Amino acid sequence: MTATSAPANTPDTAPGPAPGTAAARRTAVLAPLTGLAVVLLTAVLGVLAQAPPAARGTDAPAGEFSAARAAGYLTGIARAPHPVGSTEHTRVREYLVRTARELGAEVTVQSGEVVQPEMGSPFASATVHNVVARLPGRDGPAAPGGGLLLVAHYDSVPTGPGAADNGAAVASLLETLRALKASGGVRHDVVVLFSDGEELGALGAELFVREHGLDAFGAVLNWEARGSGGPLMMFETGEGNLPLVDAFAGANPRPVANSLAYEVYRRLPNDSDFTVFRREGVAGLNSAFIDGFHDYHARSDTVARLDRDSMQHHGDTMLAMVRSLDGAGPDRMRGDNGVYFDLFARVLVRYPVAWALPLAGITLAALAGLLAWGTRRSVLRPGRVLGAAGTVCGALVAAGAVVHGLWTLTLALAPGLAALPLAEPYDGGWFVAAFGAVTGGVLLATARLLRRLRPAEVAAGVLLFAGLLLTVLTLLLPGAGYLLQWPLLAALPALWWTCRSRARAEGEAEAGARRVWAGALLWSAGPTAAAVLFVPLTGSLLTALGIPLASVAMVFVTAGAVLALPLLVRLPATGWGALAAAGAALALLAACVVTQGFGPDRPRPNSLLYVRDEVKGEALWFSADPAPDAWTRTVLGDDPERAPVADYFPPRGDEPAMVAPAPGLGIELPTLTVVADRTRGDVRTVRFRAESQRSAWRLQVRLPREPLAACTVGGTRLDRAALAEQTGGADDVVLHHYGAGAFEVGCEVPAGTRLPVDVADYSLGLTPPVAELVGPRPRNTVPVAFGFLPEDSVIARTREEI
Repeated sequence: MTATSAPANTPDTAPGPAPGTAAARRTAVLAPLTGLAVVLLTAVLGVLAQAPPAARGTDAPAGEFSAARAAGYLTGIARAPHPVGSTEHTRVREYLVRTARELGAEVTVQSGEVVQPEMGSPFASATVHNVVARLPGRDGPAAPGGGLLLVAHYDSVPTGPGAADNGAAVASLLETLRALKASGGVRHDVVVLFSDGEELGALGAELFVREHGLDAFGAVLNWEARGSGGPLMMFETGEGNLPLVDAFAGANPRPVANSLAYEVYRRLPNDSDFTVFRREGVAGLNSAFIDGFHDYHARSDTVARLDRDSMQHHGDTMLAMVRSLDGAGPDRMRGDNGVYFDLFARVLVRYPVAWALPLAGITLAALAGLLAWGTRRSVLRPGRVLGAAGTVCGALVAAGAVVHGLWTLTLALAPGLAALPLAEPYDGGWFVAAFGAVTGGVLLATARLLRRLRPAEVAAGVLLFAGLLLTVLTLLLPGAGYLLQWPLLAALPALWWTCRSRARAEGEAEAGARRVWAGALLWSAGPTAAAVLFVPLTGSLLTALGIPLASVAMVFVTAGAVLALPLLVRLPATGWGALAAAGAALALLAACVVTQGFGPDRPRPNSLLYVRDEVKGEALWFSADPAPDAWTRTVLGDDPERAPVADYFPPRGDEPAMVAPAPGLGIELPTLTVVADRTRGDVRTVRFRAESQRSAWRLQVRLPREPLAACTVGGTRLDRAALAEQTGGADDVVLHHYGAGAFEVGCEVPAGTRLPVDVADYSLGLTPPVAELVGPRPRNTVPVAFGFLPEDSVIARTREEI
């Protein structure tokens, strides 16, 4: 037989039980169904395994972490909102100093005015107070570059008491200090930084780096939260991360981490304290729990709402990491970058990122060899294989497009969703179920389209598409290539099985049945591996990106789910499956639309701001809400005008907001005082002080970028190049100073130039005269957590030329 001659029967038509017999029909259905059941069971186990460990009570051994004991510290921290500069912020700081000293730490308070120049305009500044707690080691400090720094910020946003963000991490660090002390202490000094001003732009971290430096530390471990529960996930690393990932894997009984998370996170417009440390080149890890989005930056971020299991996961990891790295030299904290991912939150697989390309090369070479072999045996027709690959690609596009379209339709039918933070619905789980049904329907429809091809060609097309994705990911995002590397490798034996020549032992029913079962189980290997890797990550993506971006997550999960198509095409041909999935999706979405509404348990976020604008000679109300509600309508009217409010919130205020005229109330204006003014040569240097007369929380100073040559804030000088880069070429330089008090700014302009200075101050909450005009906020509403300013506000604006 020549290599190009077609066998009498391809493997896809190999005889076993006669096609018409009941036994053959049962085998043809049961075998792929069993394979699919294995895949689905694995997916369910992957989701269940993500649950954090159970919280331990106060009876836990003294040397171990207890969420119940940590909760005792948390009640002393998260009594009320404690933003920078507030009275409650001072109380929390004093509590931390006192408690850390009682736990045996040497405590200092590092204070200073600082500006954050690296995160763009508006430039945030404040006087911040870091609490630095050093737990002395038996052998003293570690060698330079071998110390360990643990970081959690203690300031909150104005809209919530910050029990999760970031009280849970702060309290867990206190409990970690207690457990370390109770178990005999540490070998070398461990430094805990309770940083200040993170919510304003990592100001405390910036101050610590500026005044303390990082030369003493080999690793920084940062702890955060974006929600009120869920497993602790290590989502970001510094460079040379593999040794720390090894330590994280060895110390943590439930490691949840993957190198895809950082590839995604670093492309999002998000920053934390760890951003400052990573920028300095230090090795480190950044970890957080992220479930319970509607408690994030909200009034509901309370001790009662916090998941104690999540706090236990926080603390178990902190304590284990300190014990693992205590005494480790610098060589154990930095090395190669790694690819890493967890299996069922129990095992963390990791290897050097340098392996990613060779592993992908071996896998792709094996795939190419199998495709060539199948083609030579006339089992595979190249045009049909390419057609199958294109159809699979179309499935991803279709899943994303349909989900996006359904979400757009949902917003049109339930416009109240637009009032929620980032338009994230309260009942997100039902939307996930609906969009999951869409994905299932797309897969069933794709399988029906592919049924006209030989099953071997379907399988080859699926794996060819997976191979192309693996190539792209490995070249562009090497930390993400593992998602297809291992499922594709697991599927290659099944492709060989499908393409091999028909067994010589023909006509024996039992042999044919065994071949059907063996083929189905082999084809379950690839999608099962994909389920292990993709399904938990899809949940994390949906949480991180939100339901409005569910189309991205559905494209992601479809990329893994298409590996199940070789099983789906073996099921009996029917269109009812796809139609049933579509019907289920529409029914779930209809239920979501009908049940949308607000009440005491599902409050409506809204905002209302009052402005006295002395520059324009007017007073006005405005709101960034999508439409007036019963409360804001009393001053905005039923159909308010829309206009930009960039004078008060540059650059975001370019988006039109609802505006309406307001009565003048004589709100006190901020003042501007020239402190120093001198001219040397062709440069005039003028220093001025802006100050709120009503103890407002934020001061805004806006300056024209031309002819400004430089600007000095908090001891940091921003020259013309830095101003141009960080403002993105905008016409104005915007400075924000937080906390009641004066704000000094130095400016350099050409000699003889007058400088117009626009100053506005912003209170937290509506002051009594303003609140009387609109009445009390209804109980079923809350201030927006993400808006122009977190909390309702009264703004007073003026301008002077100096």
